Amino acid sequence: MNLKITTLFFSACIAVFWLVPAIKSVKSHRIDDRFFFRQWLFPLQYWLQILFEKWTGNRRSVIRILQIVSLFVTYFSGLLMLLIFSAFDGDLLKHPEAFMLFEYLLISSIAYWFQPKAGKIYKTK
Repeated sequence: MNLKITTLFFSACIAVFWLVPAIKSVKSHRIDDRFFFRQWLFPLQYWLQILFEKWTGNRRSVIRILQIVSLFVTYFSGLLMLLIFSAFDGDLLKHPEAFMLFEYLLISSIAYWFQPKAGKIYKTK
């Protein structure tokens, strides 16, 4: 029974953190050259990036601060997710996917710290 609950919870986490934002990106028909690979690897953070750009009027310093705050929110929600996993099944070593999802969320938050300026074309010498 516990395995069924943890599998269901893990599937719900993947749907919330990856599937729903990816479907939203597909429906918007928006291809962003600045974030093409990151858009599909980390769709939740891409959605947050677009949201932060709209909120701040594309001010880079404020977007960076919001992304740093986003890392802390991601970290604490990941810890909450791990606590929920441990509540249903005391041995987290049986579920390495929970730790992999936690690491994925942290890496996705950090991946958007390094980005090109909007509308700037980079040319090679």
